[in-house]
Amino acid sequence: MAYFREKNGNYYAVFYDPSRQPERKWKTLRTSDKENARQKLADLERKYALDVFDPWQEDVPHEGLTVQEAVDRFLSKRCKKKGLREKTIDNYRYTLEAFADSTPVQFNIRYVNEGHIREYIGRDDLSQTSRDTYYRQLKTFFRWCNGENIVQDNPIANVDQPGAPDLSAEFLTPSQLSHLIETIREDAEANSPQVGDGEVLWIIDVIKFAVYTGLRRGELCDLRWGAIDLESGFLTVQKTKDFDTKTGNEEQIPIISPAEEILRRRQSEREENDPSERVFKGVNGNPLNADYLTERFRHYRRLADLPEGVSFHNLRHTCASLLIMEGTPAHTVKEMLRHSRIEVTMGYSHLAPEKFKNQIEDGIGGLDLDE
Repeated sequence: MAYFREKNGNYYAVFYDPSRQPERKWKTLRTSDKENARQKLADLERKYALDVFDPWQEDVPHEGLTVQEAVDRFLSKRCKKKGLREKTIDNYRYTLEAFADSTPVQFNIRYVNEGHIREYIGRDDLSQTSRDTYYRQLKTFFRWCNGENIVQDNPIANVDQPGAPDLSAEFLTPSQLSHLIETIREDAEANSPQVGDGEVLWIIDVIKFAVYTGLRRGELCDLRWGAIDLESGFLTVQKTKDFDTKTGNEEQIPIISPAEEILRRRQSEREENDPSERVFKGVNGNPLNADYLTERFRHYRRLADLPEGVSFHNLRHTCASLLIMEGTPAHTVKEMLRHSRIEVTMGYSHLAPEKFKNQIEDGIGGLDLDE
């Protein structure tokens, strides 16, 4: 149990447990306002109940690394890992430093428990996707800490991974895609000759190609002609001086016929034969900027009156969703989209329950166990 006491104009939380020594533990609430003290006490009681805060442990000497020191050491090691993108490092840094900030100042990492982790990833302001991402990053971090003997026990071992995010509303149907493209064309015609075709219609090719290949925004913006092999029917997502792939590895993507048509048309319009030339360019032939692409997509999405939550990245979800709904096996979709885990791909399986049932029927429905 806990209650607060006023002493010399300041308020303190007093925790009582007859099984601990001392039985009563005082902790300053750093306030002289009674109502504020009441709120702070309620917050500490909640954390105490979640096993996130222990007033008796606060005075334990902080031998070993603090959470922030362990995070700094982990990031330094990760930076040295061959092929790891700077963006990936930044994502880890954001998550882990925020986690360190959520623990007490100079908190020893050995005292981190599952309650700290549950509170951090269970915040109301996080989406399901963010919870899943933070969990996986913390899992990698604490697995590394355990391997380096920085912690004796892995505090995330007994924390369940958040469920896969609901992807049901994160894709465009074929009719919505057609409407979006038609809206772009109509807007170009309405603004001609004030706006030239080259300033608008380039985005149609980018949108179509994103759906046909499942490429990420950065991969599309940096795609070079040297990575295109129309004879073999594959393109290669590769690292360049301006771009790192998400995994650090080169990956091949099949070029299906409508994507090939886009490439052959754009190839015929090229003035040079430079393999480092970008396939997709922005206004006036300049390199396509990812943020500009996002802004333009948002503009046309609003003109087309499509759902507010749909972003350019959702074209990648659209590719996966349409493949699943057409009965493409989940493993094939995983390879096409280059998902790190099959669980990510299976998040789309609810979109085609009848096809899923039919595939199972075809697989073992004819098996007669009485023979």
